[in-house]
This record gives sequence, structure tokens and C-alpha cells, in this order.
Amino acid sequence: MLNLTNLRLLLAQALSTGGVHTATLLTPEGQLVSFASEPPRPKDEIRVLVGLSSEIWQESKEEGVGMADSELGRILVVPAEGSRRLQEENDDDNDPFLLLALNASSNVSWDLLEAKAHQVSQYLDKPVSNLRRPGR
Repeated sequence: MLNLTNLRLLLAQALSTGGVHTATLLTPEGQLVSFASEPPRPKDEIRVLVGLSSEIWQESKEEGVGMADSELGRILVVPAEGSRRLQEENDDDNDPFLLLALNASSNVSWDLLEAKAHQVSQYLDKPVSNLRRPGR
């Protein structure tokens, strides 16, 4: 099971890079699971970010990563590590179980955002993999 307190702490680690101000964990359908932001942002703004992230993913999921510049800054969306394996195991399921979205100012490079997303996603590997494997 995912521990929301631990998730927030993990997502907060993504904010240690200058310019990355929000990290969210969401479903491909656009449901918010957890988030961290610095400075703190109203939940309505987080929901807008989650909605945009879900749309970005739907438009670019074949590439395995979604990227967009928006009025909120740069948004990068990747599957959580464990979600990739679950997606491969379930051929009928086109979407990963969970997505990680990072939001940063426009001066943060895409390469830095992608590296940070990969790092955080790897920490999510075991908890996410265990979510859909109770009978396996």
C-alpha cells in the first residue's frame, strides 16, 4: 500500500532542484494521488496542473514521456517506474497505473527535468509495483 506521508516526502525531494516547484502523482485519467509544492500552492492550482498533465500524457504517451510549456511553466509527465512493468504485463492496458508530473519554471532544462523525474520515479518502483500484484 502507498503511504501518503512518505509519498509527499518523496515528491518533495524532487523540489530540491532550483526551479522545480511542484511534483504530482496522478492517474492517467487525471485523478490526483499526492503532491508537493514549494512555495505552497492552492489545491485548485494543483488540480489544474493535474488536468494539464493528464492531457499532455494522453497526447504523447506513445513517446513514453510528455512535455509541454504552459502558462504554469514547464510540465514533464512520465509513468511511475513500477507502472511501466505493469503496463508491459497487461497488454490490454494502454496506460500505466500512475504518472509522475513535474512542474518547473521555464529556465529549467528539459534534460534536468527528465533526469529528476526518472530519479523520483525509481523510488516509486516497489510501492507502485506492489499495488496491482496482490494475486501475482
